[in-house]
Amino acid sequence: MSMLPNALLGLSIFALALFGLGAWAAIRHKRRPVILLDDAKLPPVSILKPLKGTEESLAENLRSFFLQDHPRFEIVFATTSPDDPALAVARAVAAEFPRVPTQFVLSNDAYGLNPKVANLEGALRVATHDLVLQSDANVRAGRSYLRTIVSELEAEGGALLSSLVVGTGERSIGAAMENLQLSAMIAPSCCFALHFFGVPCVIGKSMLFRRSDLESVGGIASVKDVLAEDYLLGRALQKSGRKVILSSTPAENVNVEGTVDRFFARHTRWLKMRAVIHPPAFVAELFANPVGLAALAVATSGFDPGVLLAALSIAGIKLLADRFVIARTRGTPMAWRHLLAAPLKDLLLLGILPYAAVSRSVEWRGVRLRMGWGTVLRADDGALPIRWSRRARQSLFPSSR
Repeated sequence: MSMLPNALLGLSIFALALFGLGAWAAIRHKRRPVILLDDAKLPPVSILKPLKGTEESLAENLRSFFLQDHPRFEIVFATTSPDDPALAVARAVAAEFPRVPTQFVLSNDAYGLNPKVANLEGALRVATHDLVLQSDANVRAGRSYLRTIVSELEAEGGALLSSLVVGTGERSIGAAMENLQLSAMIAPSCCFALHFFGVPCVIGKSMLFRRSDLESVGGIASVKDVLAEDYLLGRALQKSGRKVILSSTPAENVNVEGTVDRFFARHTRWLKMRAVIHPPAFVAELFANPVGLAALAVATSGFDPGVLLAALSIAGIKLLADRFVIARTRGTPMAWRHLLAAPLKDLLLLGILPYAAVSRSVEWRGVRLRMGWGTVLRADDGALPIRWSRRARQSLFPSSR
């Protein structure tokens, strides 16, 4: 057993090296030059905004899209409830910009089991243009964001473009953990996958695509009953021979006062998705967590002082690396009082892994669902003992079905 702590420390150092490669890939990716197209060469865009409740800083997030310097675009807001409080906010912001064509649509929440896709289908149905930007309500964009990503897509002849996602705006510990994970872990991981394995990751926070390309691979209907619709659409387009691009221009996911519980719920859901759609990527989560592995080394050593000192050194190096990476990916540093949440975040993610490996129940936009392989969804029919007892009863008493 004395070999186990040393092996775990070795894996922790290996994970730290992988983190460094991810940081290098992210910095390299963000330095890619983008040539902005002239107004005459920019195609018109329909910006789709599915709404569900009042997100943090919702008005400011929505306003940032009305302020885009792209010459021709419309904004389509969609919700599955006429009483959604986000609608009043969206209408008030739209009234500030009467020259921007804006539509509001009521989507059919029974369209599919994925509530976001059901909402998105309604927006797609009324969108005017072939080129579409689907962007979540908690995303904020710089003034040149739309012009830049459209220029990227056109220049590279892509069918779909997904942005790097960085977290901004933290004031609470939970929001700091969220923004650290997005900016210092997920964004570099996406760049690592692209630059070392040629795999462009698709994250649905902000996706630019042509409806005609989407329809050629089955359209939005093909992903109405899955959870990882973004990943599956990107994979379908790649398999059809079309190009999928990871933009060097980040989309800002605003997290201000989020709680630790919210962080736990969101990343538990994401880990569950990876477990059923790409098991090797799920296993790799453990080997991409140097602080978690170092903590396991300490625990298995019986809190040996030497192992503890090594683990603290690894945690300190990781903290400095997080500070460096987050400043590069999102362009602004994080205050030390928030940055100190990084080790806690890594330990929490370590604790989530065993649960995410076995649980398939998810809650998404207020709907409880159960997820199978490929993130195929069905109604949540209870925990495992309940399902087993139900199946046993139905086998013994078929007429009770």
